[in-house]
Amino acid sequence: MQPGEKAKITKRTFLNKGVFIFTGATVEILDWRSSSALVLYHDKEGHPHELELLHTDLEKP
Repeated sequence: MQPGEKAKITKRTFLNKGVFIFTGATVEILDWRSSSALVLYHDKEGHPHELELLHTDLEKP
């Protein structure tokens, strides 16, 4: 995947810094690294959060 592309989270719902990150949520790839990706996630209120996820936690929509 390339920066700017959209992906879906396949990892089970989890809590990150007090924010629930939901399975199936769409995220934007900010940086694709060798073993992980930096993504932009918007919570239910629309606030942006940067997350680092493994490649296996993401799939193309």
